[in-house]
Amino acid sequence: MELASGGEKKVEDLGLHDKIEIDKRVFDIHTGYVIQTRKIISEVFEKGMFLTSKELPMDLRNEKRKINYEFLNEVTKDFHNSVIDEIEALYLIEEKLEKFKHPISHFHLASLFLKRNLFLEAIRQFKKAIEYDPRNIRAYIGLGLAYLKSKEFLKASEILKKAYDLGDRYPDLLNYCGLAYLFAGNFDRAITLLKEAVDLNPNYYECQFNLGVALYKSALEGAKDPKAVAVPARVIIYLKQVRDLEKYRSVVWQKQFNLLLELLKDNNHEVIIPEIENFQLRLIDFAPEKDKIYEFFLRFLFGGGELSHEMIKKYETYFTHIDNNTKNFPDFWNDLGIFNLIKSRNYYLRSLSEFEKAIEISPNFTEAKKCRNMIKGNEKGFLILLRAILK
Repeated sequence: MELASGGEKKVEDLGLHDKIEIDKRVFDIHTGYVIQTRKIISEVFEKGMFLTSKELPMDLRNEKRKINYEFLNEVTKDFHNSVIDEIEALYLIEEKLEKFKHPISHFHLASLFLKRNLFLEAIRQFKKAIEYDPRNIRAYIGLGLAYLKSKEFLKASEILKKAYDLGDRYPDLLNYCGLAYLFAGNFDRAITLLKEAVDLNPNYYECQFNLGVALYKSALEGAKDPKAVAVPARVIIYLKQVRDLEKYRSVVWQKQFNLLLELLKDNNHEVIIPEIENFQLRLIDFAPEKDKIYEFFLRFLFGGGELSHEMIKKYETYFTHIDNNTKNFPDFWNDLGIFNLIKSRNYYLRSLSEFEKAIEISPNFTEAKKCRNMIKGNEKGFLILLRAILK
């Protein structure tokens, strides 16, 4: 469907929709520009159920406060197509990765699936990561969270207990384990683990909120008259603290927080508990900070073809963005070095094709032949080097 063009537009007119089928799953992708928030928003659904969304800030008003709709159409189409491309790429990577036993790649692919709420695929890839590296604690955590978010609570608690038994008991792991036990109905164990987490990090507000919910559920379970039990102040206080964190400042998140806070004013536990539980699951965020970097490396290794110059430019900002913190991280410079090697290979291949084009136009152009012959033959060596670095 084409974007509307010409004349004044309503928000609902600025929409694109595509339906794609991959691996017997059908996804609906809706993309449009929301004038009020000045963002292009793309949402992905399956069978009417929301999976994930992506947004791009875009202020398109000129000095006369008019929106440039021609430019808006172009940018929205590009953004819409990029969302489709990313989904299709993940499944292509999974297909190509099937031939390899590379636990790190399986783990990163699983994390990207989990971020998009594609739980079956995430579970499949986390299991492979564990199969090839049985002591990969992060893969156990990811698998446990995939089970948790897909509401298989007993499996989640079993897997997260394995992660707990394997390694350091840091706040995130304690929070996830506590949450799994909470959903599985083991309130005492949940409270113990969540208290341990907030003792280690009192400013872990999501965990403080989860602890409040655990105490709330425990009080309801032991009450003769549940109507006499009020929602603990702790739940409301820490829900507000979570709401004020930088990562939840978006309009969508703020609306969800405020709706839940409004609901908590009444003691209608039958309504409150399911809403709180769904909210707790939405708060789970396992996506690595460098997820776009890992996505780029996976596309380079297993994407099924050469990365175009445009594709490399699209990912460049994720490698080059620097601030006072990242400039002191060795990982930042290491990732940037690998990215520049990949980009250099792309320029190398372009140069080779440009020399060939010169020779095609003028077969006796000796200078172009000389340059072509001097660099030709290094294509495979460059690729082997990069694959060795990334594996």
